[in-house]
Amino acid sequence: MIFAFGAAILIALAAFVLKVINSPEKDYDRVTLCNESLPRYSHHLLIIDVSDALSAHQEHFLRTHISDLLQSARVNDRFSIFVLDERYNGLSDPVIDLCKPNSADDVDMLTSNRVFVEQLYRDRFERPLERTIASVVASGEQKQSPIFEALSDIAALRRIDQRAGDISLTIVSDMIQNSRAGSVFSAGAEAIDNLPMIDLRRVKTKVFWLDREKYKRFQTSDLASSWEDYLASVSRFEQIERVRN
Repeated sequence: MIFAFGAAILIALAAFVLKVINSPEKDYDRVTLCNESLPRYSHHLLIIDVSDALSAHQEHFLRTHISDLLQSARVNDRFSIFVLDERYNGLSDPVIDLCKPNSADDVDMLTSNRVFVEQLYRDRFERPLERTIASVVASGEQKQSPIFEALSDIAALRRIDQRAGDISLTIVSDMIQNSRAGSVFSAGAEAIDNLPMIDLRRVKTKVFWLDREKYKRFQTSDLASSWEDYLASVSRFEQIERVRN
């Protein structure tokens, strides 16, 4: 009876360990930290305009916004950060493309190594995001600002995670479109009115409009209205929020 009882305990323990090892929570990609066995509620995309450096206030605003996003996001939500880059005449390769992993507060002390989970969260998620923000805000001036091309690339290059239930795109830019598709410098707000249509119907779009003193005469109410109309016609547009210099 003692032997049978001990054997039963060992079998139950082995089954428990096997269940933990094979649980969906353990099935994540070691590079992206995305788990295809769990639901993905949201995909957060950010396009950051690096055609000019951000002011100290704008940098603080951006850091706070991303920090708030991280805090409110659920485990396995995806974050993709791109920059407007004249080398690509549109969207860069993602400088960050990660899913939010469990933090130490999310895991079961009986089945997970809290120290390992916390280290993974810091090294693979928090710190890369911090380095990315630091490099973006320190970028130098660029001659082109291909905002339309970046938006077009989001759709054409299939940057949207189809598994995510909610898709949000935040554009951090002075919204001075300047490329072959159209230039605010030469055509004003009409440059936006004449942009081709693209398909971002699933995407909720928001703009953080970076005020720049040197572009004050171009950043008009007409330009804001043209962007509002255009984004509303191609996506689920939410708002433009001005961010002072």
